[in-house]
Amino acid sequence: MPLPMRPTRRVLLLTEETGVGGVQTTLSLLTSALAARGWQVARLSVRQGRPSLWACWRAARQAQVLLASNNFWPAYWAVALGWLSARPSVVWVHGPLSEVLQQAGAPPGKTRWLQTVYRLASQVVCASQTSEASFRRVMGPVCDGRDGRDAPDGLGWGQAMCVIRNPAVMPGTVSVSDSSVTSGSPGNAAHDTACQPIPQGVAPQDVIPLGFVGRLSPEKQPLQLIAMLQQLPARYQLHVVGDGELMGEMQSAGQALIAQGRLHLHGQQTVSVQTYRAWRATVLCSLYEGYPMTALESLACGVPCVSTPIPAMQEMLGPHAPGWLAQDASAQALADAVQAALAQAPEALQTALQATVAAHGFNHFSQAWDQLLSRFAPCERGPGADPHHADHNAKEPEVKP
Repeated sequence: MPLPMRPTRRVLLLTEETGVGGVQTTLSLLTSALAARGWQVARLSVRQGRPSLWACWRAARQAQVLLASNNFWPAYWAVALGWLSARPSVVWVHGPLSEVLQQAGAPPGKTRWLQTVYRLASQVVCASQTSEASFRRVMGPVCDGRDGRDAPDGLGWGQAMCVIRNPAVMPGTVSVSDSSVTSGSPGNAAHDTACQPIPQGVAPQDVIPLGFVGRLSPEKQPLQLIAMLQQLPARYQLHVVGDGELMGEMQSAGQALIAQGRLHLHGQQTVSVQTYRAWRATVLCSLYEGYPMTALESLACGVPCVSTPIPAMQEMLGPHAPGWLAQDASAQALADAVQAALAQAPEALQTALQATVAAHGFNHFSQAWDQLLSRFAPCERGPGADPHHADHNAKEPEVKP
């Protein structure tokens, strides 16, 4: 006798992202993860093509749960469509909201608007504990009780918030096995950089290539990388993959280093495993991050990531690779951390890589999202169901401490 088929579960992913970037990468990973677990994932851009309200409502009605790809425009649409279509809405928070609003100089009215929107969402999912803490600072004091009786506004975020950390995966894949986490060999790095100019007075075999992947924007502080490179010996090179508003300043500030063959501004490129394995370490010096996929991809490729000690990177590297965190945010401290990381014994470096990647498994990411969304779509909902509360008898997703 054939086994009964499991009812189809449908989620509508509301997006606005275009091009490349960490959020796009995580959206692709989540789509693949849910599809592998039997979900039908429909995707609707709320910016491109300007879909009509009628088209959005119809798409929402065909789904069982609405998922906003980030906590701005997609979140506004998810909450509004959730109420119009009687569907639960889930908002995915990537970056540290408090810092993002402060950097943008957002007026108090914007914060109050966001507080209203997020309190109407059925669930908020943060990409890291860092993002969750920042989100709570914006939302103000709330309780962690399930019924919300202790909260001044009657809302308890204990049942409406959770953390599902981004996974460590190689670019272009959806999973990574422990056996594939190996540090890039110096031979490969030397081969991949052989076509690049060699710094004056440095033998080709002595070159130490470093890398950066990301937008050249103020919050990424890419000019700090040039200051760092100036503190390092001449055998160090820096490869910058990415574009943005600060490209002109990078070209101007790094003119001498470019002429010396030490700084390479590659512009926007498709990032692959070979991209990361062409250098000895990936370097980040952001003003803030949510939980950067650049760092996680680098680690999955077997390449250490050295960073200034911002909260997100302390959360990621602190448990198993604290030595890859600079002592402070200065260029000199970052240069010192790079040299210390690369001076590690190969066995210690490998152990730190494997432990950090293992703590960010794709299977956990996939299972946690599946369990969370299943609480909102255990079966087809009847007209009398409350779309804004989960089935709390269902198993909650496991959240890493």
